[in-house]
Amino acid sequence: MGMTGNFRRYMMWVVMFLMFMPLGMWVPSLANILQAHGARWVLPYVMAVTPLCAMLSALVFGALSDRKMNAEQLLGYLGIFGAFFLWLGFFALDQGWHPGWYLFFQGCNALLSGPMFALMTKIKLVNLPNAAKSFPLYAMGGTIGWMSGGCLISWFGLDQSAETGQLAAYIRLVMGFLCFLLPATPPTDHVSQGWKAVLGITAFKLLKIRELRVFYFASALFAIPCVSFYMLVPTMLKDFGSVHPAAQMTMGQAVEIASLLFISFVAGRFRIRWFLIAGMLLGVTRFALFALAGELGVLAVIWLGIGLHGPIYTFVTVTGRIFLDKRVPDTMRGQAQALYQLLVGSIAGIVGSFFCETVYQYQVTDELSSWTGFWWILAAFAMLPLAYFFVGVIAKSRGAEVSRVS
Repeated sequence: MGMTGNFRRYMMWVVMFLMFMPLGMWVPSLANILQAHGARWVLPYVMAVTPLCAMLSALVFGALSDRKMNAEQLLGYLGIFGAFFLWLGFFALDQGWHPGWYLFFQGCNALLSGPMFALMTKIKLVNLPNAAKSFPLYAMGGTIGWMSGGCLISWFGLDQSAETGQLAAYIRLVMGFLCFLLPATPPTDHVSQGWKAVLGITAFKLLKIRELRVFYFASALFAIPCVSFYMLVPTMLKDFGSVHPAAQMTMGQAVEIASLLFISFVAGRFRIRWFLIAGMLLGVTRFALFALAGELGVLAVIWLGIGLHGPIYTFVTVTGRIFLDKRVPDTMRGQAQALYQLLVGSIAGIVGSFFCETVYQYQVTDELSSWTGFWWILAAFAMLPLAYFFVGVIAKSRGAEVSRVS
């Protein structure tokens, strides 16, 4: 019985690997793939429709996992059917269909795959002993998967080929079937009734808690300029002479492995909120490095900025989800993670897609130096959530401690 339990926990690492490997294959390559197929104009719409469709499903499936259905089974079904639409999207692009078909199929894929990460997060946090230490180690499976996917695509020279997405769909299909081997994660909420519970709208009551409200909104604001990382950095790399941008984008995942090991090692020694502050501060630094690269015209400076993706993702997203899980009741763990996905992955993703594209169109021309203004604008924007979270959580907490002492 123990062996079975251990096997199912190990499968969480494997599923994380296979969940993120397809994303590492097609997400960093998407801008260059669309450009190669004469469909670059559809990029901001793709970046917006993906979170829009995910927004419609995140809370519903999160609530379903809390109320009616095992999370691992639900994750499996979503992975299998989502893979079908992912394949269709890139098949349409490869066959020269109107880009609108790619947009439609990608939207269908997002509708099904959008809730997957929130469901996987719930499965890990429920079943892992000492989640603060072990959660980052299992998250590393996704990091290595993403990095492997990007390197694989550049190895085969598919950085601008629609075959990239079709290969990613096959891997996603395998992942879907393996989800049924994950630890059983049954629903825990047997009380909630009514249409609000079915649609997951009850999750919004978490925003009444000041600390959670500040965390949710600061995370969403920070995510808006971060959309530019996978949306436009591959284009910048290509402009600066990079031949294999997909592989170079994986440098962030390489550093991410070290960051996840660091978080696991120091878990419990520092308050999670300080890691969130550090992650947002590094986010501002990353945009400043990209601006410097635009000024100097040096490819290596872009690589430094890409490398910072590791601690930024780890400190803001991985520890952020742990921060959230520790502050919500057991009956709302799925919905709390789904609300995070809704605000950070969906709403911020939609706003960020058009915001970054608008700034790109006004700032970036054929000259390399034009990237400088683009990144400085994003750096200034990233300061807003940093200040908001510091004042709303750190400063308020200190004020409360002083008032209790006095």
